Amino acid sequence: MKLNAEAKVNIGLIVGDRRADGYHDIETIMARISLSDTIEAEIEQSSSFSVSIKGNDSYLPASATDLMEKAARFFYEITGFPFALSLRVEKHIPVMAGLGGGSSDAAAVLTYLNCQFGFPIDKKRLAELSVSVGSDVPFFVSGYSGALVKGRGESVSECYVPHGKRIYIRIGEEGIDTAKAYAELDKIPRKQRHLSEIRAFPTRELFPNDFELVSLLTHKDVFPSVFTADGAYVSLTGSGSAWFSIFPDDEAHKFDNLEKCAIVSAYII
Repeated sequence: MKLNAEAKVNIGLIVGDRRADGYHDIETIMARISLSDTIEAEIEQSSSFSVSIKGNDSYLPASATDLMEKAARFFYEITGFPFALSLRVEKHIPVMAGLGGGSSDAAAVLTYLNCQFGFPIDKKRLAELSVSVGSDVPFFVSGYSGALVKGRGESVSECYVPHGKRIYIRIGEEGIDTAKAYAELDKIPRKQRHLSEIRAFPTRELFPNDFELVSLLTHKDVFPSVFTADGAYVSLTGSGSAWFSIFPDDEAHKFDNLEKCAIVSAYII
């Protein structure tokens, strides 16, 4: 079976202080976008659990565990159902860019397994539990196009996002290690504040990303000026390295030569 795993962007991201368990409480609005990975999944009956993954060699360090494998093992441990799972991933979402590609892949595998075994875990419960696989996984498991995400990532409430809006993404030349980004952010005093749901086209004042405090680049450094024109919402997504731009009106006709700017075009689903 072919699985589609979409990326996300963060429209605002507020990070609280480091908790006793090492994690941080966050508030963010996640919006699902059309940029996606493709996963070929095949499951067979087995007396024991096993998973094999192909296509991840170019982006996964040899000592690391793929989140898809972690998701499959999580499902096995929760349900007790043994199976042999084969996965082949075709990556289109850049890694270490804050676009949630690994988490989306993991969520696609969890959702697939839950379906194949007759939904032993209801969707809401699966989303809540899946935070143990990765902090962004509950959002992708929820299936929402847009959601206000709180806590470590386990609190996911559907909310409005500007559906259909085309976005322009500029990927940083080097990936950002999320753990290191949080460690750097912890050194910087920050105001206590909260995000509200989107009522109109977002602005940077109402929907800031705290990780911009530690980024070495601003949107002015990464985008040609036309992508930061008045009225555009420009922000880092996640902890970076990707920046994105949304326009209040469809400006796609202005950008026929995106390749020259190393910019990816997508839209909010």
